[in-house]
Amino acid sequence: MQIEVSLCAPFRTPKSGCSICADICPIGAIRISGNGVEIAGKCIDCGVCVSGCPNSVFRMKERNDEKIIEEIKARGKGQEAFRISCQRGDARADLSVPCLGRLTEAMFVEAIKTGISRIEILQPECRKCPNSKASSHIEGMISRALAIYEMVDAEKDKLIVKKIPLQPLLKEPGKSVSRRELLSAFRTKAVEVAAACLSEVGTEGEGKETFREVINKRPENFKRRLLIQALEGFPSLKEVHMPSADAMLAEIEVSSECTACGVCVTLCPTGALTQEWEEEKFCLSFKPSVCTNCRVCVEVCMPEAIWIKDSARLNYLMEDREIKVFEAKRKTCSVCRIDFVGAVKGLRPFGDSVAGADICPLCIDRHNKQMAIIQKRGFMRETGSPHDERRLK
Repeated sequence: MQIEVSLCAPFRTPKSGCSICADICPIGAIRISGNGVEIAGKCIDCGVCVSGCPNSVFRMKERNDEKIIEEIKARGKGQEAFRISCQRGDARADLSVPCLGRLTEAMFVEAIKTGISRIEILQPECRKCPNSKASSHIEGMISRALAIYEMVDAEKDKLIVKKIPLQPLLKEPGKSVSRRELLSAFRTKAVEVAAACLSEVGTEGEGKETFREVINKRPENFKRRLLIQALEGFPSLKEVHMPSADAMLAEIEVSSECTACGVCVTLCPTGALTQEWEEEKFCLSFKPSVCTNCRVCVEVCMPEAIWIKDSARLNYLMEDREIKVFEAKRKTCSVCRIDFVGAVKGLRPFGDSVAGADICPLCIDRHNKQMAIIQKRGFMRETGSPHDERRLK
């Protein structure tokens, strides 16, 4: 498993509450910290984290998404019904995956492009399976796939779920190995896992990338690329909206509280937000086709100027364009000379002596904090003990 930590929302900001990968990992092998995600236990290569993460933080080295799509294309040609099941399903299937949670929306779209009349998901009783934690992701993935089917004007009955019995996972008998070979295999596997989990982020002077260098990279979100490629070629698209809580993208709005600090643009994992300073104004633009609904922009906005709309229009996936979501007159702070717009809600102005002056929210905030400290010290001098006075000095 390869991990691209720079795309992980908790790595980009500790304010992110995203824990999808850890929540659906069947064996609890994923740990989330301030350094992002890491595999802290024995990975069973089920690939559920690959399918669950909207930002493509995880990627399989061997049977990746591209290879599964190629299998669907090769085996599905000319078939009326294409059956997909997991390794625990007690039924014949055209495609077998370790867990049904390994499937993605792009795989279902590519299947109907191949000409398959009906896709049957053969689902055993997941709650009795050790991988039962992934079952919630399976339901959400099917719901999103059906919404996309509606958008491409494909009948929803092209994708159906059939319940089948659950069988024990059969293992092929292995050849006998010596103690030396066994220990060597363990050592090799341990080195591979450690190499995949270690972050490349370091401190300056160590020859490693700094945090700022890492977040400025923004590697490709391969899951979104595969989905858009799968959607290309459909003759018509119906307008379809999904509740934001379930959608794979979001629509945002920005209020006049925006101060053009640029934090949302810097920390957005996919580059969905961009900013531009023109001669007399500031513009903030949003590209829905690459947005993954990770909500980092909302969580890091200090003046709470960004919010997610209640629903999202899925058709934006196929519209490679930027939408201007905020525009304001450009100002220059008379104190620090930094460009800004607007003012932060709840911050007090300097006073009558600078009434009407253009002062940025950071300078106002700094001034208010200094005044609060001065007032606190003055109060302690009036009411505090000699010990308090010595401590202040």
